[in-house]
Amino acid sequence: MEVIKRTRVLIVGSGGNGISCAVLLQNGGIDDITIITKHSDFGGCWLQNRYPGCALDGGIMGYQFGYALSPHWGATHASWDEVTAYMQKTAADHGLYEKTDFETELLEAEWLDDENAWKVTTDRGIYLAEFLVPVTGFLEEPVIPTFPGQDDFKGRIFHSSMWPEGYTGEGDRIAVVGAGSSALQIVPALQPLAKQIYMFQRTPNHVIPLNKRDYTAEEREQFHADPSTMVKLRTDMIAFGDDIWTQVLLGQDGAKNAEVQARSLQYLDERVKDPALKDMLRPDHTFGCKRMGASDDFYESLQNDNVELIPEAAASVGPNTIISKSGKSVEVDAIVLATGFVFGGSILHHIKRRDGVTVGEYQDGHPRAYKSVSVAQCPNMFLIGGAGPNGQIWLGLGPGEIVPNYIVHAIRYMDANGIRSMEVKETAELKWKSECDAVLSVGPTVIGGCVNYSQDSKGYNKAAWPGTLGSMSDAMNNLIVEDYDQVKRGVSTEALETIA
Repeated sequence: MEVIKRTRVLIVGSGGNGISCAVLLQNGGIDDITIITKHSDFGGCWLQNRYPGCALDGGIMGYQFGYALSPHWGATHASWDEVTAYMQKTAADHGLYEKTDFETELLEAEWLDDENAWKVTTDRGIYLAEFLVPVTGFLEEPVIPTFPGQDDFKGRIFHSSMWPEGYTGEGDRIAVVGAGSSALQIVPALQPLAKQIYMFQRTPNHVIPLNKRDYTAEEREQFHADPSTMVKLRTDMIAFGDDIWTQVLLGQDGAKNAEVQARSLQYLDERVKDPALKDMLRPDHTFGCKRMGASDDFYESLQNDNVELIPEAAASVGPNTIISKSGKSVEVDAIVLATGFVFGGSILHHIKRRDGVTVGEYQDGHPRAYKSVSVAQCPNMFLIGGAGPNGQIWLGLGPGEIVPNYIVHAIRYMDANGIRSMEVKETAELKWKSECDAVLSVGPTVIGGCVNYSQDSKGYNKAAWPGTLGSMSDAMNNLIVEDYDQVKRGVSTEALETIA
């Protein structure tokens, strides 16, 4: 076995949560860190997604690192390139470039008892790591449907996350397949330049106003002069997000959900005047069943003469056409697949348990991890965010600033007590997942009457953390060592004796 690098902690992923994981482990005194990523730079989904109009649909004050607040934002909602530049600057400021191997993709990981380490096979060689921390996100693996006849299509066809460099759509007839958050940004951005846009909408979704605006010169000066202003804005936004998360998205306040849903439908009524178009855009599922959309110009863009909403799925493709489920055929020069992502990707299908079965195969469509972090028969492995089942919350960067604290606790405990490996007990994992499912099963993602990326093959919510950011922080500050099997240093690896 030829090993290209040995490291104490191997972080897999270079998005926002991967950056935070590395920074906070270093702040906790754990410096022997290596990051691997299949990407060419830091930025995660913001490096990958660069379609026209790509930007945050949540406020930037809530979507930045608490340890690296920036006063340089020009508007309440930042574009993809601004967010990417911010993440790359943060990584550089904390010395992460020197610890990162770019364009290095994890192919397989397995635990080696004799090495007390994870053997991580990549497309560049083998790494050995005492601790493995996958932080690969939940918007990493695109859903790319295939249609009968698409091999004969003479124009461009691509997923929104694989946008051709320099393509503006000018003068083209373009089909946009999908009606989620990416489509809500792509259609308004392409509309002024495209000859014609056909938007294929399988399921309408709730849309709320984005309320984007530029910061005033006075506000920007205040951000520079008094950073506590940004701290307060961030704190208030996180508190607001926690309220929406629990009351609406976790289904704990039916009246609040109905109120927010009524507001979204009122927004539709106000912005769309044509009754037929309005009916096509009206959702028949509960608010929060799908990820809500936020836009100030999507409804307006649909009402231009060069945009047509086709309220059904695309079914097939011809040399110059795309055909809907009912047989409506339109001529196009390009097809944009704004079809979303597989939540969490396939990372757990590349990581083997100690019994040699991959985590994904063993869990069989019902992914789980104790506290969203630890997986049975996977010693010294910690998942963060979207890589971890039920690790998603609010705008997505929270887990990266909370879970590393748990990892630091665990490593310090192990070092202080001569522990070589810790592995969560399957009973603890199953108990936590059962409690998690019970909380999430009353929410709109499960009972709201739609199909969404949060649902696993058994109908449970595999995505959301079952509480607030505060509850996640509490959980990560409480290392219950009794929930883990622990192997002492110097104990025979063949015997694999454990202590309670």
